[in-house]
Amino acid sequence: CFCTEEELDMKRKQAEAEGRPPQYDGTWRDADPAEVKRRMDAGETFTVRFRIPDDTTIAIDDIVRGDVEWDANATVGDFILLRSTGVPVYNFCVAVDDALMGITTVIRAEEHLTNSLRQILILNALGFPVPKYAHCSLILGSDRSKLSKRHGATSCDQFRLDGYLPNAMVNYLALLGWNDGSTKELYFTPDEVVESFDLNRVGPSPTMFDSDKLIWINGQHLRALPVEKLAPMARDHLVDQELLDSSVESNSEL
Repeated sequence: CFCTEEELDMKRKQAEAEGRPPQYDGTWRDADPAEVKRRMDAGETFTVRFRIPDDTTIAIDDIVRGDVEWDANATVGDFILLRSTGVPVYNFCVAVDDALMGITTVIRAEEHLTNSLRQILILNALGFPVPKYAHCSLILGSDRSKLSKRHGATSCDQFRLDGYLPNAMVNYLALLGWNDGSTKELYFTPDEVVESFDLNRVGPSPTMFDSDKLIWINGQHLRALPVEKLAPMARDHLVDQELLDSSVESNSEL
């Protein structure tokens, strides 16, 4: 495809003005091979696009979302595989990488659903098997928008500094969008989560990150710790927060 960025931008704006999806309109889809060769020989920049066969429908049985079906031409159109710099795009790299690594199940956010469509088309074209897919729903902040930095702590280390136990974090995060079919909420070790976890019980609805619930779960984990384990952890945390002198060593001093 020899369309320039300016031409593609004009096509996008025109499609939006006409209420159509802003996708490639196939300008170079049926180009004369001689004209393509002439332009390439002249050194014109170009991208390589994936030509989607007419009337192509792709369907998957998503582990989380159930049956998902796309009209490939209407959904994504002939998408780019190689940029004008010769660098392959994300979807091409991921599809090939998954295939060569023998990936059997892809678990990721629902935002990647249309990426899965592109990757399946690539896998089919290359003769690779298509993995199973599980597109999990987004985690939302307290304002019901997508969880982001503005909602608070953004790293595991920050949660540690705030006094949250690793096992409590695993416990809480496992419950975001999943349950074991009962009312159980406390899993005191990762092994307990692994033993109970079933991907088929992950729900398709968005889940809100509830800080109060995390605090409660962390409190339950803290209360369940024997004193001989809790005391040195409390000591280290208080020292990190500069609330206790580092010379304090023994449990009896605490």
